[in-house]
Amino acid sequence: MKLKIKKTVEITSIDLWKHYAPPMDGETQWKDGRSAMSLAQFMLDKNQIKKLEAKFSSLGYNVRGEVLCTPEANTPLPGKGNGRNHDLLMIGNDFVAGIESKVTEPFGNTIGKEVSKASANKQLRIDTLVKELFNCEISEDIEDLRYQLLTGAVGTLFEAIRNNKCKALFLVIVFTDSITAADEKQISKNNQDFADFCKFLGLKECGGTKKVLNIDLTISKMEVSLNENNASL
Repeated sequence: MKLKIKKTVEITSIDLWKHYAPPMDGETQWKDGRSAMSLAQFMLDKNQIKKLEAKFSSLGYNVRGEVLCTPEANTPLPGKGNGRNHDLLMIGNDFVAGIESKVTEPFGNTIGKEVSKASANKQLRIDTLVKELFNCEISEDIEDLRYQLLTGAVGTLFEAIRNNKCKALFLVIVFTDSITAADEKQISKNNQDFADFCKFLGLKECGGTKKVLNIDLTISKMEVSLNENNASL
């Protein structure tokens, strides 16, 4: 798998990544051991990328040839305003992958909390995303799910449609090197939020694949240590 990482210019170093594709919160997120910098380090390390290639291969994706990677890629969503901001968007031969990078950061607000403070435009967006992904109206069970997981999954689906790909992967990559005992409560909460989202889609707690909008949508998670040569797929 050959990666081409580009945002205005081709990105070949940590400094170029920081300059051309900084995280939305800037310097507060760009720190050693946090998700934004960890993702950049991961994607620029040829040995680490073998873990991602193994993940894609295990899902039956065609990893031959060039894969275009765009950090901080934005996908328009229904309604006005900013769309889904992928930590990284990857476009391969037959797939699109939307990457959400985590260390201990939570998955944001619940859908219910977003609804409670939503403008008419935001309400339209949430209603549409829920309908597209779950094929139903907003319910109490849906309100308990995390909005970031909803936008991540649907944003990845939309990119697969836009790029005429038959497979879409919404992948959460958890970098484990900086996780401490004090972080265990938040990590457990993130794991439960991910499991609840998958279960509502009719998948196993660890994820899986289902047909949505005529696309094979896969929801998955992998844990990565930048100090080791293996990963939990």
